[in-house]
Amino acid sequence: MTKTEKDTLAIRATLRELIGEVTAKSLFASYGLFREGTMFGLYQHGVFYLRAEDEFAEYLESQGAASYLSNEISGKLNISNYYRLPLSLTSDKIIYKSLIERSIQQVKDQKNAELIAKKSRIKELPNLSIKYERLLAKVDIHDLDLFRTLGAINTYVRLKKKGITAELGIFWDLTAALQNKNVNLLTIKEKETALNNLNIALSNAGLRSIKLT
Repeated sequence: MTKTEKDTLAIRATLRELIGEVTAKSLFASYGLFREGTMFGLYQHGVFYLRAEDEFAEYLESQGAASYLSNEISGKLNISNYYRLPLSLTSDKIIYKSLIERSIQQVKDQKNAELIAKKSRIKELPNLSIKYERLLAKVDIHDLDLFRTLGAINTYVRLKKKGITAELGIFWDLTAALQNKNVNLLTIKEKETALNNLNIALSNAGLRSIKLT
């Protein structure tokens, strides 16, 4: 067992019960905690800090979480976005787990957004092609910025309102593209959630809902 593994044994055991296997990496003054390659926490002197930004960070602060309040580690890692959670949150395993999962998802979403931001054409996204660029152009979506702003749901609703034949598969392609992943990697849960939100939007637009097939 390495020093890093030994020093983080207790916190990794706690987190493993909640979200599965967690690994640790030395970051000079502290340890970074990772779930499947995504860093979501810091561990220093026996204290666990959860990563959070924007509305999520504001929520944690409203619940009594305290920011690490340092500017950086090794000149690269901003750790003011890491929070020590109060006992009121960590004592409830269901709440604790949901917060960690939200943190991990936030990191993944940010990474995907950064990767997508580096692309300039709609056809450069996963699952999409020049065919999709031409399709979206029919509803006045000519660039990636507008597509990202509208999102998959509003884009699909535009297509349907225009009377354009758009099978559900197109919606899955658009949805996965904005997550920067292959459409085949969408889980059943992700599809159910996305379809539910899509049907709400379709209903609001006076259009028929779609069943998951």
